[in-house]
Amino acid sequence: MDMELRHLRAVLAIAQAGSLTAAAARLGVTQPSVSESLRRAERVAGGALFQRGPGGALPTQLGEVVLAHAMAVLDAMDRFTAAAERHPTRLPAEIRFACSPGMLVASLSVLPPGELGAPVSVRTMSDVGPQVELLADHRVEAVLVVEHPHGPAELPAGIRRRVVAVEPLFVAVSEDHPLAGTPEVPITALAGEIWCVGESDDDGLRENLIAAIGQTSVDVRVGVDYTTALQLAELGEAVLVSMAGSRPREGLAKIQLVGTPLRSTTSLLWHTDGPLDATTIDRLWLHLVQAQHEVVEQTPHYRDWLAEHPEWVTTPPVAG
Repeated sequence: MDMELRHLRAVLAIAQAGSLTAAAARLGVTQPSVSESLRRAERVAGGALFQRGPGGALPTQLGEVVLAHAMAVLDAMDRFTAAAERHPTRLPAEIRFACSPGMLVASLSVLPPGELGAPVSVRTMSDVGPQVELLADHRVEAVLVVEHPHGPAELPAGIRRRVVAVEPLFVAVSEDHPLAGTPEVPITALAGEIWCVGESDDDGLRENLIAAIGQTSVDVRVGVDYTTALQLAELGEAVLVSMAGSRPREGLAKIQLVGTPLRSTTSLLWHTDGPLDATTIDRLWLHLVQAQHEVVEQTPHYRDWLAEHPEWVTTPPVAG
Protein backbone atom coordinates (compact mmCIF):
# COMPACT_ATOMS: atom_id res chain seq x y z
CA MET A 1 0.00 0.00 0.00
CA ASP A 2 1.40 3.41 -1.01
CA MET A 3 0.90 6.67 0.84
CA GLU A 4 -1.00 9.11 -1.35
CA LEU A 5 -0.80 12.89 -1.42
CA ARG A 6 -4.23 13.19 0.19
CA HIS A 7 -3.00 11.13 3.13
CA LEU A 8 -0.01 13.45 3.55
CA ARG A 9 -2.25 16.50 3.32
CA ALA A 10 -4.48 15.07 6.03
CA VAL A 11 -1.52 14.40 8.33
CA LEU A 12 -0.19 17.93 7.79
CA ALA A 13 -3.63 19.48 8.36
CA ILE A 14 -4.04 17.57 11.67
CA ALA A 15 -0.67 18.80 12.90
CA GLN A 16 -1.44 22.40 11.89
CA ALA A 17 -5.05 22.46 13.13
CA GLY A 18 -4.50 20.40 16.29
CA SER A 19 -7.46 18.03 15.88
CA LEU A 20 -9.17 15.83 13.32
CA THR A 21 -12.31 17.97 13.41
CA ALA A 22 -10.40 21.19 12.73
CA ALA A 23 -8.34 19.46 10.05
CA ALA A 24 -11.51 18.31 8.29
CA ALA A 25 -12.83 21.89 8.29
CA ARG A 26 -9.53 23.18 6.93
CA LEU A 27 -9.50 20.61 4.12
CA GLY A 28 -13.21 20.98 3.37
CA VAL A 29 -13.94 17.27 3.90
CA THR A 30 -15.72 15.19 6.55
CA GLN A 31 -14.04 14.02 9.78
CA PRO A 32 -14.45 10.32 8.86
CA SER A 33 -12.52 11.06 5.65
CA VAL A 34 -9.65 12.59 7.66
CA SER A 35 -9.72 9.65 10.08
CA GLU A 36 -9.48 7.18 7.20
CA SER A 37 -6.56 9.09 5.64
CA LEU A 38 -4.77 9.09 8.99
CA ARG A 39 -5.28 5.33 9.42
CA ARG A 40 -3.91 4.71 5.92
CA ALA A 41 -0.88 6.92 6.62
CA GLU A 42 -0.19 5.19 9.94
CA ARG A 43 -0.48 1.78 8.29
CA VAL A 44 2.12 2.72 5.69
CA ALA A 45 4.41 4.44 8.21
CA GLY A 46 4.21 1.50 10.60
CA GLY A 47 2.96 3.20 13.74
CA ALA A 48 0.93 5.95 15.38
CA LEU A 49 1.57 9.45 14.10
CA PHE A 50 -0.34 11.40 16.77
CA GLN A 51 -1.09 11.16 20.46
CA ARG A 52 -4.56 12.41 21.34
CA GLY A 53 -5.14 14.21 24.61
CA PRO A 54 -6.76 17.25 26.22
CA GLY A 55 -4.40 19.53 24.30
CA GLY A 56 -5.40 18.01 20.96
CA ALA A 57 -3.50 15.78 18.57
CA LEU A 58 0.27 15.99 19.11
CA PRO A 59 2.77 14.33 16.72
CA THR A 60 4.66 11.30 17.94
CA GLN A 61 8.36 10.90 17.23
CA LEU A 62 7.42 8.90 14.10
CA GLY A 63 4.84 11.57 13.31
CA GLU A 64 7.52 14.28 13.36
CA VAL A 65 9.54 12.31 10.80
CA VAL A 66 6.51 11.81 8.56
CA LEU A 67 5.52 15.49 8.88
CA ALA A 68 8.98 16.68 7.83
CA HIS A 69 8.85 14.57 4.69
CA ALA A 70 5.19 15.45 4.07
CA MET A 71 5.97 19.18 4.03
CA ALA A 72 8.88 18.64 1.63
CA VAL A 73 6.85 16.41 -0.70
CA LEU A 74 3.77 18.67 -0.72
CA ASP A 75 5.86 21.79 -1.28
CA ALA A 76 7.63 20.13 -4.21
CA MET A 77 4.29 19.00 -5.64
CA ASP A 78 2.83 22.52 -5.35
CA ARG A 79 5.85 23.93 -7.19
CA PHE A 80 5.55 21.22 -9.83
CA THR A 81 1.85 21.98 -10.33
CA ALA A 82 2.51 25.71 -10.65
CA ALA A 83 5.25 25.08 -13.23
CA ALA A 84 3.03 22.69 -15.19
CA GLU A 85 0.24 25.29 -15.28
CA ARG A 86 2.68 27.80 -16.76
CA HIS A 87 3.53 25.29 -19.51
CA PRO A 88 0.12 24.05 -20.67
CA THR A 89 0.18 20.95 -22.84
CA ARG A 90 -3.06 21.76 -24.61
CA LEU A 91 -3.35 24.45 -27.22
CA PRO A 92 -5.94 27.18 -26.68
CA ALA A 93 -9.15 27.13 -28.69
CA GLU A 94 -7.62 29.84 -30.89
CA ILE A 95 -3.97 30.77 -31.46
CA ARG A 96 -3.70 34.55 -31.39
CA PHE A 97 -1.06 36.44 -33.35
CA ALA A 98 -0.02 40.08 -33.21
CA CYS A 99 1.80 41.17 -36.36
CA SER A 100 3.58 44.14 -37.84
CA PRO A 101 2.22 45.08 -41.27
CA GLY A 102 4.20 43.14 -43.85
CA MET A 103 4.25 40.64 -46.66
CA LEU A 104 3.86 37.57 -44.41
CA VAL A 105 0.73 38.55 -42.49
CA ALA A 106 -1.47 36.98 -45.18
CA SER A 107 0.38 33.67 -44.84
CA LEU A 108 -0.72 33.50 -41.20
CA SER A 109 -4.30 34.42 -42.02
CA VAL A 110 -4.69 31.44 -44.36
CA LEU A 111 -3.09 28.86 -42.05
CA PRO A 112 -5.41 25.82 -41.96
CA PRO A 113 -6.50 24.83 -38.41
CA GLY A 114 -4.71 21.49 -38.72
CA GLU A 115 -1.32 23.13 -39.34
CA LEU A 116 -0.88 24.26 -35.73
CA GLY A 117 -3.61 22.22 -34.09
CA ALA A 118 -6.01 25.14 -33.66
CA PRO A 119 -7.47 27.98 -35.77
CA VAL A 120 -5.60 31.30 -35.74
CA SER A 121 -6.59 34.93 -35.41
CA VAL A 122 -4.34 37.74 -36.61
CA ARG A 123 -4.19 41.25 -35.19
CA THR A 124 -2.08 43.78 -37.12
CA MET A 125 -0.38 46.53 -35.12
CA SER A 126 2.06 49.21 -36.27
CA ASP A 127 4.17 49.62 -33.14
CA VAL A 128 6.50 46.90 -31.87
CA GLY A 129 6.28 47.66 -28.15
CA PRO A 130 2.54 46.96 -27.73
CA GLN A 131 2.91 43.66 -29.59
CA VAL A 132 5.64 42.52 -27.23
CA GLU A 133 3.54 43.63 -24.24
CA LEU A 134 0.64 41.49 -25.43
CA LEU A 135 2.97 38.51 -25.68
CA ALA A 136 4.54 39.14 -22.27
CA ASP A 137 1.04 39.31 -20.72
CA HIS A 138 -0.03 36.09 -22.50
CA ARG A 139 -2.76 37.94 -24.39
CA VAL A 140 -1.38 36.54 -27.66
CA GLU A 141 0.47 33.29 -28.30
CA ALA A 142 3.00 34.61 -30.84
CA VAL A 143 4.15 37.78 -32.56
CA LEU A 144 5.46 38.31 -36.09
CA VAL A 145 7.38 41.55 -35.85
CA VAL A 146 9.21 43.63 -38.48
CA GLU A 147 12.12 45.71 -37.14
CA HIS A 148 15.02 47.71 -38.52
CA PRO A 149 18.55 48.56 -37.40
CA HIS A 150 18.42 50.95 -34.42
CA GLY A 151 15.10 49.41 -33.37
CA PRO A 152 14.44 47.80 -29.96
CA ALA A 153 16.80 44.90 -29.31
CA GLU A 154 16.06 43.67 -25.78
CA LEU A 155 13.07 41.48 -25.05
CA PRO A 156 11.34 40.80 -21.72
CA ALA A 157 12.34 37.70 -19.80
CA GLY A 158 10.85 34.50 -21.18
CA ILE A 159 10.33 35.74 -24.74
CA ARG A 160 12.34 34.09 -27.51
CA ARG A 161 13.11 35.30 -31.04
CA ARG A 162 13.66 33.36 -34.26
CA VAL A 163 14.56 35.25 -37.42
CA VAL A 164 12.36 34.47 -40.41
CA ALA A 165 13.78 36.90 -42.99
CA VAL A 166 16.33 39.68 -43.37
CA GLU A 167 15.54 41.82 -46.43
CA PRO A 168 16.63 44.96 -48.25
CA LEU A 169 14.31 47.94 -48.50
CA PHE A 170 13.88 49.90 -51.71
CA VAL A 171 12.18 53.24 -52.32
CA ALA A 172 9.22 54.15 -54.49
CA VAL A 173 8.94 57.50 -56.26
CA SER A 174 6.63 59.03 -58.81
CA GLU A 175 7.22 57.70 -62.31
CA ASP A 176 7.92 61.35 -63.24
CA HIS A 177 10.68 61.68 -60.66
CA PRO A 178 14.10 62.61 -62.17
CA LEU A 179 15.62 59.41 -60.75
CA ALA A 180 12.82 57.10 -61.92
CA GLY A 181 14.29 54.40 -64.11
CA THR A 182 17.72 54.60 -62.51
CA PRO A 183 18.73 51.05 -61.50
CA GLU A 184 20.47 52.01 -58.26
CA VAL A 185 21.07 55.34 -56.56
CA PRO A 186 22.91 56.34 -53.38
CA ILE A 187 20.46 57.16 -50.63
CA THR A 188 22.10 60.58 -50.22
CA ALA A 189 20.74 61.53 -53.66
CA LEU A 190 17.29 61.55 -52.04
CA ALA A 191 18.32 63.37 -48.87
CA GLY A 192 16.31 66.48 -49.72
CA GLU A 193 13.06 64.60 -50.24
CA ILE A 194 10.14 64.20 -47.87
CA TRP A 195 10.20 60.59 -46.66
CA CYS A 196 7.22 58.47 -45.64
CA VAL A 197 8.33 55.55 -43.49
CA GLY A 198 5.10 54.00 -42.25
CA GLU A 199 3.04 54.25 -39.09
CA SER A 200 5.32 52.72 -36.45
CA ASP A 201 7.05 54.99 -33.94
CA ASP A 202 9.38 52.35 -32.52
CA ASP A 203 10.43 49.88 -35.22
CA GLY A 204 13.73 51.68 -35.90
CA LEU A 205 13.09 52.60 -39.56
CA ARG A 206 13.21 56.34 -39.00
CA GLU A 207 16.51 56.00 -37.13
CA ASN A 208 17.87 53.64 -39.80
CA LEU A 209 17.01 56.19 -42.51
CA ILE A 210 18.58 59.16 -40.74
CA ALA A 211 21.75 57.18 -39.96
CA ALA A 212 22.00 55.98 -43.59
CA ILE A 213 21.67 59.50 -45.01
CA GLY A 214 23.94 60.95 -42.35
CA GLN A 215 21.85 64.06 -41.74
CA THR A 216 19.60 64.74 -38.77
CA SER A 217 17.67 67.34 -40.76
CA VAL A 218 16.00 64.76 -43.02
CA ASP A 219 12.24 65.36 -43.32
CA VAL A 220 10.85 62.01 -42.17
CA ARG A 221 7.07 61.61 -41.82
CA VAL A 222 6.05 58.90 -39.34
CA GLY A 223 2.40 57.96 -38.82
CA VAL A 224 1.25 58.50 -42.39
CA ASP A 225 -1.09 55.66 -43.32
CA TYR A 226 -0.02 53.53 -46.26
CA THR A 227 -2.77 54.69 -48.64
CA THR A 228 -1.93 58.36 -48.06
CA ALA A 229 1.79 57.65 -48.42
CA LEU A 230 1.18 55.97 -51.78
CA GLN A 231 -0.82 58.95 -53.00
CA LEU A 232 1.90 61.39 -51.90
CA ALA A 233 4.52 59.34 -53.74
CA GLU A 234 2.38 59.13 -56.89
CA LEU A 235 1.97 62.91 -56.84
CA GLY A 236 5.72 63.37 -56.52
CA GLU A 237 5.43 64.95 -53.09
CA ALA A 238 7.22 62.25 -51.12
CA VAL A 239 9.53 59.26 -51.31
CA LEU A 240 8.08 56.04 -49.95
CA VAL A 241 10.18 53.35 -48.27
CA SER A 242 9.12 50.15 -50.03
CA MET A 243 9.45 46.48 -49.14
CA ALA A 244 11.45 44.57 -51.73
CA GLY A 245 8.65 42.04 -52.21
CA SER A 246 5.88 44.58 -52.82
CA ARG A 247 4.17 44.39 -56.19
CA PRO A 248 4.66 47.09 -58.88
CA ARG A 249 2.09 49.89 -58.75
CA GLU A 250 0.97 52.06 -61.63
CA GLY A 251 2.26 55.61 -61.25
CA LEU A 252 5.24 54.59 -59.13
CA ALA A 253 8.80 53.59 -59.96
CA LYS A 254 10.84 51.45 -57.61
CA ILE A 255 14.46 52.44 -57.01
CA GLN A 256 17.13 50.23 -55.50
CA LEU A 257 19.66 51.82 -53.12
CA VAL A 258 23.41 51.42 -53.48
CA GLY A 259 24.78 49.32 -50.63
CA THR A 260 21.29 48.46 -49.32
CA PRO A 261 21.51 50.86 -46.36
CA LEU A 262 17.89 50.23 -45.39
CA ARG A 263 16.87 46.76 -44.30
CA SER A 264 14.24 44.98 -42.27
CA THR A 265 14.26 41.87 -40.10
CA THR A 266 11.11 39.80 -39.68
CA SER A 267 11.15 37.69 -36.52
CA LEU A 268 8.85 35.21 -34.85
CA LEU A 269 8.49 35.82 -31.11
CA TRP A 270 6.92 33.47 -28.57
CA HIS A 271 6.84 33.02 -24.80
CA THR A 272 8.59 30.07 -23.20
CA ASP A 273 5.71 29.90 -20.69
CA GLY A 274 3.13 29.85 -23.49
CA PRO A 275 1.25 26.93 -25.07
CA LEU A 276 3.34 26.68 -28.26
CA ASP A 277 5.88 23.90 -27.84
CA ALA A 278 9.15 23.51 -29.75
CA THR A 279 7.56 21.31 -32.43
CA THR A 280 4.79 23.84 -33.07
CA ILE A 281 7.30 26.71 -33.23
CA ASP A 282 9.41 24.75 -35.73
CA ARG A 283 6.35 24.07 -37.88
CA LEU A 284 5.25 27.70 -37.74
CA TRP A 285 8.73 29.04 -38.52
CA LEU A 286 9.08 26.70 -41.50
CA HIS A 287 5.69 27.81 -42.84
CA LEU A 288 6.76 31.47 -42.62
CA VAL A 289 10.14 30.87 -44.27
CA GLN A 290 8.49 28.98 -47.11
CA ALA A 291 5.98 31.82 -47.51
CA GLN A 292 8.89 34.27 -47.72
CA HIS A 293 10.53 32.22 -50.47
CA GLU A 294 7.22 32.28 -52.35
CA VAL A 295 7.15 36.08 -52.10
CA VAL A 296 10.59 36.19 -53.70
CA GLU A 297 9.60 33.80 -56.47
CA GLN A 298 6.44 35.78 -57.26
CA THR A 299 8.21 39.16 -57.42
CA PRO A 300 10.40 39.29 -60.57
CA HIS A 301 12.27 42.50 -59.75
CA TYR A 302 13.14 41.21 -56.28
CA ARG A 303 14.23 37.85 -57.70
CA ASP A 304 16.38 39.61 -60.29
CA TRP A 305 17.94 41.85 -57.65
CA LEU A 306 18.87 38.82 -55.55
CA ALA A 307 20.46 37.19 -58.60
CA GLU A 308 22.59 40.31 -59.04
CA HIS A 309 23.51 40.40 -55.34
CA PRO A 310 24.48 36.82 -54.42
CA GLU A 311 26.11 38.08 -51.24
CA TRP A 312 22.72 39.04 -49.85
CA VAL A 313 20.98 36.45 -47.70
CA THR A 314 17.30 37.26 -47.39
CA THR A 315 15.98 34.27 -45.48
CA PRO A 316 17.27 31.32 -43.49
CA PRO A 317 17.38 28.15 -45.63
CA VAL A 318 14.28 26.02 -45.77
CA ALA A 319 14.86 22.79 -43.83
CA GLY A 320 14.58 19.61 -45.84
